[in-house]
Amino acid sequence: MKSWFCWILILFRNVSADPAPRYAVHHTSVTFDQAAEHCSPAGVLTTLATEQEVTNVLKVVAVAAAAPRRGEFTFWIGLRKLKDGCVVPTLPLRGFKWTKDGSEESQVSRWAEEPKHTCTTTLCAALKGELDGSNVTRWGLIPFSCRMANNFICKLTNAEQKPNQQKPDPEKEPTCWSSSAQLELRCSGWPAVWRLKDDSPANFTDICASCDAGFQKDASGNCMDVDECIVGRPCRHSCLNTVGSYRCFCSDQSGNQHSEDSPECAEAATSGVLMVALVAVAALVVLVLVVVVTVKCCLMRQSKKRAMKKAEKMAMDSKDSFETANEKAAT
Repeated sequence: MKSWFCWILILFRNVSADPAPRYAVHHTSVTFDQAAEHCSPAGVLTTLATEQEVTNVLKVVAVAAAAPRRGEFTFWIGLRKLKDGCVVPTLPLRGFKWTKDGSEESQVSRWAEEPKHTCTTTLCAALKGELDGSNVTRWGLIPFSCRMANNFICKLTNAEQKPNQQKPDPEKEPTCWSSSAQLELRCSGWPAVWRLKDDSPANFTDICASCDAGFQKDASGNCMDVDECIVGRPCRHSCLNTVGSYRCFCSDQSGNQHSEDSPECAEAATSGVLMVALVAVAALVVLVLVVVVTVKCCLMRQSKKRAMKKAEKMAMDSKDSFETANEKAAT
């Protein structure tokens, strides 16, 4: 069989093409319903219905790590069993359904922990796995109470993809230009096919497509959400990363969230400043008291020493006078 390898360095530029699937990995622990709300309306909690989708999501999870590391991860995905449904051990999704469309279709069935049989409890599923450096070494689905708090992964819906976009000419040299991202391709096999480094076929419609604001290309050509809360730290109080953007907020004493520009946040900031000032004043008062007590103790010790020396001197003088008197009497 005839085969050859030809390597080319591809640089991205903004071109009109159908965008690749976009995923947003959120490192914020929330309940299942809160995660679904954060993904909406730009997207939904991600599905894992096909082998290719599993591959894409695991790549995104590995790349989204702040640095190569070891450890476990858990992310909500869009899979849930409603209260009136039953766990069915013989089904791939065990009776769970995708929240995106309510279907039970799946090419993948890998449960790290089997859900317990129930027909009266609402359960939600999460993707759990282990990261070794930049590779996901093991993964599987695990059932949870929907009120548990986990990180989550969003996927943009097809409605967010831009229609009527021109696809690149396959006869032209596969070159895209950009100043920020690069991708290495090779052609191999017979007939020759352009492939990525992981040997998967390269889809130039996807890898040369520009990303929307708030997203950036990874090494595999996928558009990944930028976590502005980590990259730029734009908020004065708390920051929540959202799909393609972020939200600044503060929390009151009841746990309710308010926009950072709201009067509640301004009042919280003022209260925080006053609290810091009160703490500083209290610390200063304590310091002054310590100094005063220390000085007083030192003065008392010095006064006591002077009194003891005076008493010793008087005793010595009395002794000398007594001895002189005795000597005169003996004479």
